[in-house]
Amino acid sequence: MEISDDRLIKIQEIAKERTVRTQSIEYDLETLVKKIDNKLIKLDPGYQRRHRWNIETSSRLIESLILNIPIPLIYLSIDVDVDVESEESRYSIIDGQQRLTAICDFFNNKYSLKGLQCLNLLNDFKYQDLPSFLNRRLEERTIKCLRIDSTLDSKVKIDIFERLNSGSVVLVAQELRNAVCRGPFNELCKNLSENSNFRKLLQINENELEQNSKVQKMEDVELVLRFYALINNKYKEFKKSKDFRFRDFLTEQLDNGNAIDEKALKDFEYSFSKTMQVIIENFGPIAFAKYKFENNKFTIQSKFNAAVYDSLAIGIYSEVISKNRTIDSSMKDKFFNLFKNERLFIIFWSSDFLSYHTKQ
Repeated sequence: MEISDDRLIKIQEIAKERTVRTQSIEYDLETLVKKIDNKLIKLDPGYQRRHRWNIETSSRLIESLILNIPIPLIYLSIDVDVDVESEESRYSIIDGQQRLTAICDFFNNKYSLKGLQCLNLLNDFKYQDLPSFLNRRLEERTIKCLRIDSTLDSKVKIDIFERLNSGSVVLVAQELRNAVCRGPFNELCKNLSENSNFRKLLQINENELEQNSKVQKMEDVELVLRFYALINNKYKEFKKSKDFRFRDFLTEQLDNGNAIDEKALKDFEYSFSKTMQVIIENFGPIAFAKYKFENNKFTIQSKFNAAVYDSLAIGIYSEVISKNRTIDSSMKDKFFNLFKNERLFIIFWSSDFLSYHTKQ
């Protein structure tokens, strides 16, 4: 198959733009942990994905390191605000945060080994309890890292993330965004995900955050972003594109949000918090429940459904919060005018958005 000159030029341009610059680095664990402890490598779960490994998974990694079993590469990105040639260069984790957290926590005696199979005699041992020869073996064990140029734009980094298949727990969409779309709006979304009314509506128990899958996978943060992405008729931007995936739309909106000024950030914070307050005060903690019409009555299928969340939250914001109105009994009747349709849960007067959503 022959390639025209114009097409060849385009291929060359795309290849040049998307080619990733990398450099291989190898650290022993003692040096790696020191860099993490000294903040030369950023390992803040709030800055990256939330820690999802349990003690057994972390212990199996330590066992693999002791037995010199190969483990996947760690992917690092140099921070753009430091001298890349300096010994004090700071790195951020692109992929491998779970592994590095497990290593660092073990070296700092934060957990005891559990569930080991080959080295089951070491179960219940902390790092400080290990025989000295095993301490030395761990300290001298090296891990290969791949440094990726941090000047890459967020879309390229997300592409890198999606192509990486290392680690035992695969990154999900919002974890990818959180890692690469850094900025004040991203931080605000994470802060708003901790709103007490919001957590009640999402059926998140404040006393069991570490066990909640919505929190572990940052689905709660993504729901805050969804609210931002769909209010003020921004959902129409998504409707215009037939080939644009919803997750790409959310990523674009997160990038846009990171560019807004401080006043806009405060306005959104108020709008989101007030919307959740109005919903829980008027519709209760299971306002986002999914109902099924069966035997001439509605029964709850689940206490939270993202489609209901989108519809009710956007409706309340659009017709109540943004217009500085209060909810009276007639408004409530409109919101609870349920259709006899398993896929349509709550009707409100913003019919354009609702018809869009129920077709997805």
